[in-house]
Formats: sequence, C-alpha cells, structure tokens
Amino acid sequence: MSAPTAHDPDHLAANPFLGSDAAVGLLMDLRRATDGRTGDRLSGVIRAITVSGTTLPPSEVDAAIAAITLLLNDYDPSLLDGAPDEQELRGWLHNVDTDLTPGRLLAASAALVRIELNLDNEWFAAHEASGTLPAALRSLHRLRDGLADATSG
Repeated sequence: MSAPTAHDPDHLAANPFLGSDAAVGLLMDLRRATDGRTGDRLSGVIRAITVSGTTLPPSEVDAAIAAITLLLNDYDPSLLDGAPDEQELRGWLHNVDTDLTPGRLLAASAALVRIELNLDNEWFAAHEASGTLPAALRSLHRLRDGLADATSG
C-alpha cells in the first residue's frame, strides 16, 4: 500500500480506531455534511462490511472500525484518545447523531464478526503481512467488548 493506513505501526500507536487514512476521510466527510444524517451515514459504512460475497478492502474495514468507534464514544470516551483533532472531534460528536440504536448495534456486531474472519479479507491479510494482526485483533475485541458493555447498561 502506498498511503499510510491503520496497518502501519505508527498509526496503530496514535489511535488504532481513527488513525487510518480511511478513518480520517470518513471523519472529514461526516463533518462536511450538513444534512443531519450522521448516524445514517455511519450505519451505511458499517453495513457495507456485512454484505455477503464481498471482499473486504482495508479502506472499507478501516472506515467501518472508525464508524463503530464513533457509535461507542458515549460508552467509552477513551476510544477517541490520540485521534486526529481529538478535542474538536469530541466537541463535534456532542452535536450529531451517534446513538447506538438496536439496528446499529446489530450491524456493528455483524461487521466485527465479519472483519475477524480471514475469508476474502484484504484487511486481515494486510495486517498479517505487516505483523500487526495481533494488535489489530485486540482492537477489534475491544470494540466487540464495548458493544457488549453498551447493551448491558
């Protein structure tokens, strides 16, 4: 890959959820949008990962991980630690729809399961090739655990 992604150790150190180019691009698109449909956009990015028979490119997976992170912000604000423009991001999130609705919870859970499978998964292969797979899977498990905690409270 020519551009830095979440598969590079330097990006994992800053924020494993929001440090990739795809995550930064998603955040920029969301913050530029003025239609008030942030939650719907997050849902669409997450659901794209769950489509049967598709290959998972790293950029789509990284964007879905970022979307799930934004949905979990109310339950675990530390997920944003070290994110690009962290303070501005935290302020912006208070003014947009990032509610973890039952539908978004279901889609996020399904996406995390799909991401963890090494089946037509370029994201998985890229992490494996770069030696960052164990750290990437720990990040996925943190999100999965966050989803479970969010529904138990």
